Amino acid sequence: MSLVRSFFGSTGGKTITILLVLWLAFQAWTALTAPAKLAPELHDLQPGSRVDLAVELNFPPERFHILELQEYGRLAGARENVVNLRRVSAEDVMEIARIYWVKSVSLRD
Repeated sequence: MSLVRSFFGSTGGKTITILLVLWLAFQAWTALTAPAKLAPELHDLQPGSRVDLAVELNFPPERFHILELQEYGRLAGARENVVNLRRVSAEDVMEIARIYWVKSVSLRD
């Protein structure tokens, strides 16, 4: 018991605890806000299916954002604040919505 007390009593222990709580809060926030970013037709995707998406950001995408989104599907172009992705798996749609800089996710026209 004194080991736990000494851990939480130390500066390093307090720092690790605060960082862990902040990380858990961020994960909870992204999980709770992700469904609201999805277009209604994306809520009922069949597992294993693939869709073409339009991912809207709050800003024009830079190279970093495009490279990150390419991890989920093939880049079909970017215009203004929208990045178009092809062949995104149903499992990755929610992962894209969990990215904090993504504003909305919808089916590509």
